[in-house]
Amino acid sequence: METKTKIIVSRSSEWLNRMRSYKIIINSDESGSVKNGGSEEFSVLPGSNTVQCKLGWYSSRPFTLDIKEGETVYLRVRSGMKLYWPLFMLVVAGLVLMFYFRSKTEKPEWLMPVSLALIMPAIFYTLYYSIFGRKDYLLLQKDSKNIFA
Repeated sequence: METKTKIIVSRSSEWLNRMRSYKIIINSDESGSVKNGGSEEFSVLPGSNTVQCKLGWYSSRPFTLDIKEGETVYLRVRSGMKLYWPLFMLVVAGLVLMFYFRSKTEKPEWLMPVSLALIMPAIFYTLYYSIFGRKDYLLLQKDSKNIFA
């Protein structure tokens, strides 16, 4: 009886990137994709295997596994942008301030510096992941919380 060696990749259900599938690259070959909140199983050869997830320009770091014959390895992929929601709320607060005082004849002196202080961290955070952190945009790790692992 042949035992299968496989990798099971699960994806967290997230609001960010919910409409797009993550491509799964195993040993430099595109093996499939995993949808939001989904899980996919990939058969691999025993030994050293490298797994990476991609989403357009963004990706995870390559994750190398040493898998024995008949073993099943569980991996989890999720977005690396942990501060997305707090920064989104700061942007909303900055925009609400600007729109609230838009029709006022006398705008307070603190309006522009405060609005920029609320909006700029989100812009810099997004630019960081778009330019320097694009290989850390997705986090791929062993799924220690999987009940089958």
